[in-house]
Amino acid sequence: MINVALGGATGKMGRTVCDIIQRSSDMRLVGAMIAPTEEMFGKEIYPGIIAKGQDSLDEVLEDADVYVDITAPQAAANIIGRIPAKGVNIVLGTTAIPEDALKRMRDEVSRNNTSAVHSANFAVGVNVFWKMCEVLAAALGGFDIEVIEAHHNQKVDAPSGTAAEAVRRMMAASGAESVVYGREGLTGARGREIGVHSIRGGDIVGDHTVIFAGAGERIELKHSMGSRDALARGFIESIRWVNGKRDGKVHSLNEVLGL
Repeated sequence: MINVALGGATGKMGRTVCDIIQRSSDMRLVGAMIAPTEEMFGKEIYPGIIAKGQDSLDEVLEDADVYVDITAPQAAANIIGRIPAKGVNIVLGTTAIPEDALKRMRDEVSRNNTSAVHSANFAVGVNVFWKMCEVLAAALGGFDIEVIEAHHNQKVDAPSGTAAEAVRRMMAASGAESVVYGREGLTGARGREIGVHSIRGGDIVGDHTVIFAGAGERIELKHSMGSRDALARGFIESIRWVNGKRDGKVHSLNEVLGL
């Protein structure tokens, strides 16, 4: 049995993952962490599971084999470097975490010989989408690249981690020199850049479109998320994959999925 603690347990994604864990025959939820400002703080959110805060990290992780973080950037940054010392492996899905916090986590995972899985998106299709972005960016030299991403009106970061990872990969593959976030006014002719545009509205789970525009032709690559279940499956597979691993490394979802 895999014992799992989860940060962000009452968020949209957190609830979905927790529900699947509760229904699984090979894992169980043993700890839950949420922000003190949330309504369910200090209350029982599942049978025997009291939602606690970061000040109670030791209690949350006491029986855990794997800690899953689906919180907010600063909340995750405050704790991910502390978890490896507890002997607990990490599945990290929070985006927009400062690089210094990620480095601290990597260093602590190595120092304590634990393991982690880190991805900006845990959907199988998104990881294939990223790979295709690389392939097209490398093959379509001279094409202009624009990225459009859309999410629900409660998402706190922009652009999305999924879009940011796509841009990172396409810049490396295409040799683009800069990223432009939205455009306004007299922008002049575009240079060797990738344009990124964020939309926030309604209950959009997540849409990402990359446009490769050339002379007289255009290719559009799109991934749409219809349900958070697609993301949850990636989290669940990552929990199973990283459980018991002790190699001192932070892994990608590509490794989990064997892509």
